[in-house]
Amino acid sequence: MYLFGFGSLINLNSAQKSFERELSYKDLIPVRVKGLKKVWNSIEQINFDGKDTNGVFLNLQKDENSSTNGVVIKLSQEEFEVLKQREKNYSQVIIKAQDVQGANLDEDVIAFMTTNEEKLAKVGDENTYIPAKYIDILTAAFEHYDEEFVNEYKKEALEEFPFPLKQGVYKFSDPLQNKLAKEGIRK
Repeated sequence: MYLFGFGSLINLNSAQKSFERELSYKDLIPVRVKGLKKVWNSIEQINFDGKDTNGVFLNLQKDENSSTNGVVIKLSQEEFEVLKQREKNYSQVIIKAQDVQGANLDEDVIAFMTTNEEKLAKVGDENTYIPAKYIDILTAAFEHYDEEFVNEYKKEALEEFPFPLKQGVYKFSDPLQNKLAKEGIRK
């Protein structure tokens, strides 16, 4: 099975936290997916300096006139089960293999996408921020991708932010989700 990563999973250090096997950037195959676009609207409960807040993270939205870039990662069923814990507030959606450009895939791809209306941020929501450290995770990966990938990614996700950025260290309010995202599963 394949997973489409479009946020923190484009960063090897972040992706590695969900895998016991050693990953390399060769495992993160750059692709473009038709029919989807990146949007800033996925809410996760996070804690900034002891205060609970709504953290806004990248999400996918269906749009037949768009396409978006990211990576595909081949994974086992066991690895997928771990990722489901890390991405627990996302729905699993299927992307048809023929909609994935840049890799010759023999099966469809799974992506995590927030579809629950209660977990979608609306412009103007109070106590709702994009963690600047999350942006750092995304941009730290750029040196491992070609210029076209980076420029497209920036244009799609990093030129305009619908919510204010918040500096500082954050953690996910859900302990298991925080452990998987920050510490990982490796012993």
